[in-house]
Amino acid sequence: MRRPLVIWLMACIFPAIAAASAISPPSPDASKNTQAPDEYTTVALQGLNKVTGHISTLEGPVGAVLRFGTLEIVAHRCWKSSPDDRPENAALLDISELAPGEPPKRIFLGWMFSSSPGLSGLEHPVYDITVLACATKPIAGAADKETEKKPAGKKTGKK
Repeated sequence: MRRPLVIWLMACIFPAIAAASAISPPSPDASKNTQAPDEYTTVALQGLNKVTGHISTLEGPVGAVLRFGTLEIVAHRCWKSSPDDRPENAALLDISELAPGEPPKRIFLGWMFSSSPGLSGLEHPVYDITVLACATKPIAGAADKETEKKPAGKKTGKK
C-alpha cells in the first residue's frame, strides 16, 4: 500500500521541483549576459483585487515596501533571464497581510515567476500578485499608467 503512495508522490512532486529548478535564477558564473542577477534594482508587479476586479501595477526598488490593499510586499531580489534564453522574470517576494491592531502576518515567502504564475503563487481569497518585470532603473510606463491622463487639446483638421 505504501509503494503506490510513494510513486504517486514522486510523480507529483518531482516534476514541480524539476520545473522550478529549470527556471530558477542561475548563478552569476553561469549567466550569459553581462549583468549579474543582483544588479536589478526595480521590480514591477501586478496586483488583482478578486472582489472588485481592480488591477494595479506596482513598481518600486528592490528592498522597498510596496502596498496593495491590506498586503505589504517586499521584493528581496529580482532576476531576469538573458536575451538568448526564454523570456523570464523572477522575484523573491515576502508578502505579509496587515490587520488592524495586529502585527503583520507573513502569508508568502518565495520566488514568483512571470511565465508561470501558478508554479509558486500567492494563495489569498481576495488578492493575487504577479511578477511583470525586473529592471536596473524605473520601468517605463509601469507607474505612468494611472497618471497618464492628458488634457484634451484642440482638434486641428479640416471638417
